Amino acid sequence: MKKKAWYILIPCLLLVLGAVGWLLFRKGPGQAEPPALPYGEMREGDLAFRTGSGLYATVLNLDPRKLHYSHIGILVQKDGSWHIVHAVPGETEGPDDFERVKAEPVEAFFAPERASHGLLVHTGLAEARRLCDTALRYARDSVRFDGSFDLEDTAEVYCTELVYRLFLAEGMDLSEGRRSYVNLPLLSGKGCLAPEDLLHFSGNECYFSY
Repeated sequence: MKKKAWYILIPCLLLVLGAVGWLLFRKGPGQAEPPALPYGEMREGDLAFRTGSGLYATVLNLDPRKLHYSHIGILVQKDGSWHIVHAVPGETEGPDDFERVKAEPVEAFFAPERASHGLLVHTGLAEARRLCDTALRYARDSVRFDGSFDLEDTAEVYCTELVYRLFLAEGMDLSEGRRSYVNLPLLSGKGCLAPEDLLHFSGNECYFSY
């Protein structure tokens, strides 16, 4: 019985610590300058990683010895400018909005109030037009964010799942079989895909970080 109590208590304590850290140390608007983005090097289908200031980002980064990227999206061209398609929680746009896949300007994705660190990566995908069209269709259809992080549920997607599925349809498994196991209540200790699982793809080439 004692063992079971500790099994439940430890994840709850981690969430509490993360919430406290988030409240105490999260960045406010205007506390940092926007990054100088390398527009000339960007390619459609590139991966965009960021470390946010939200609750789950704080929990993932409780260990000060290592930086973990907490969110991921895909770079696309939309209306003549660079956008990131990503499935994002906690960034609704009004009372009638919901957590979903969206396409937003790359500057908004890496805005200081949303990202403390960022990374852009070439994957080696030769032709990304079809992948980007599919990604934009996810955004147009406002596919819901999967808060249960269930990789088997295709009706909703979470951030890493979206990127994973888009590349898998092009014959590339960016995870190369990697899975993450986070012992938190919402994740139930089951295997899921974390941004780090795609970051370590053997064909990746990082060209921008801050």
